[in-house]
Amino acid sequence: MKKITLLLSFIACVVLANAQTNLLTNPGFETWTSGTAPDGWTMGTATFATVTPGTLFSEGSKSFKVTAAATAGGTYTVSQIVPITAGKTYTIKMDYYIETGDGTDARIWSDWCNVVSGSSTTYAALSHADSVLLMGPGGGAAYFPDVKGAWHTYTCDVTAPATGYNSFSFQFRTYKTPAVVYWDNMYFAEKATAGINSLSADVLDVKVAGKKLTVTNSPSSTAEIFNTVGAKVQSLKLVDGSADLNLGKGLYIVRVGNKSAKIMQ
Repeated sequence: MKKITLLLSFIACVVLANAQTNLLTNPGFETWTSGTAPDGWTMGTATFATVTPGTLFSEGSKSFKVTAAATAGGTYTVSQIVPITAGKTYTIKMDYYIETGDGTDARIWSDWCNVVSGSSTTYAALSHADSVLLMGPGGGAAYFPDVKGAWHTYTCDVTAPATGYNSFSFQFRTYKTPAVVYWDNMYFAEKATAGINSLSADVLDVKVAGKKLTVTNSPSSTAEIFNTVGAKVQSLKLVDGSADLNLGKGLYIVRVGNKSAKIMQ
């Protein structure tokens, strides 16, 4: 039993040191409250495409399927704006599956932005050094490779401008007929720092009894639960320091404010 406890502690240290928090909401398109769009994402012009939960997926049980319309200039954009820290380096990942198309079907189309208020957003100029990575692979505004019938991953590291911008617009595009593209497993997080020595000393005091999580001296009213690859799987509202869990069996990381701890279910 002691050996198992030590092993779990070691695993948790490695996870916390290497897995960074995915800043995106609903990154795997698992939840569709309205039934017509995935939660947390801003949809493009409806006449440019139809969207449905995909039955092909790279993780979880759903993906995001875009069937492009024949509309002239039909570029279907899906986006989500997240806060960033100036000067920090971030890792971007996105999985895509091109079912049909003409080679100009899908690509990343993201940029740094400054959210002044809830309705005011200004974007960085596309001449920024990182923008070649944020507009497409291969050092320019390129489409993803025209390889159909299989899942592929686009990933890159980009550094936020030192001044002027407080957010990032994570955005991807699907283009007009005949494109049918599945998207999944989106990721945007501060670049991981390898090594156990980077583990934060701010350890959270938590207890799990059955399906109930209790946090002692909670620094926040919200607890976030992450799996061992750094993806957020649950966000909990703490009431008197407690909340009900809805997790499968396994090892998880709980984060409240800037403190974290491992739990087992």
